[in-house]
Amino acid sequence: MRARSFTLFVATLATALSLAVALPGANAAAQTRTFRATSGSRMQFVSDAPLERTTGVSSTVNGEITIDPANLSSAHGRITVPISTIRTGSDLRDEHLRSDAWLDAAANPDAVLEITRVDGASSLTADQVVRVTLHGTFSIHGHTHDVAIPAQVRLVAASDELRAQGIEGDLIRAQAHFDVSLPDYGVSVGALVRLKVSDTIVVNVTIRLTSA
Repeated sequence: MRARSFTLFVATLATALSLAVALPGANAAAQTRTFRATSGSRMQFVSDAPLERTTGVSSTVNGEITIDPANLSSAHGRITVPISTIRTGSDLRDEHLRSDAWLDAAANPDAVLEITRVDGASSLTADQVVRVTLHGTFSIHGHTHDVAIPAQVRLVAASDELRAQGIEGDLIRAQAHFDVSLPDYGVSVGALVRLKVSDTIVVNVTIRLTSA
């Protein structure tokens, strides 16, 4: 009788364990990790006006994203770029960009991309590119607006090749682009430069994130 009860107990325990493994999110906590922006990240700002095409670039990209590669929808994080680090190829133009007449870097030092959720692909598989939409907000010049940004994301698993590049752990590389209307963010393009500066700026983002 005792042997039969013990057998029944083992069978019940095995069933419970198998259900726990099968339930969505059962192992989510163990898989959720924080990835931090690292070297190789950059944010590019492109103004394509009738008389000039101007490109500003910053390689000073900071921040982190919390992500479960098996459940992308829960990803969230914050990426910042100091306005003072944007370079356009002209010192005078960079000075104007940082001035209070434009982005006012003294009062609003960072461009901020806040990611609150992800749509599209449900998971990341090593060495496969997935297409997603990043939802959140973008902030410059003291103004914040909702954004939905198409992006391509690739997970690169930890390897000897990555370690040879000085990268420990897994790496995530994301590429995205979106438009920013300067008037929406309180930046007025004056009549004197209207043919040289576009009201709409294209923002291209490349972010390399390494696991903590």
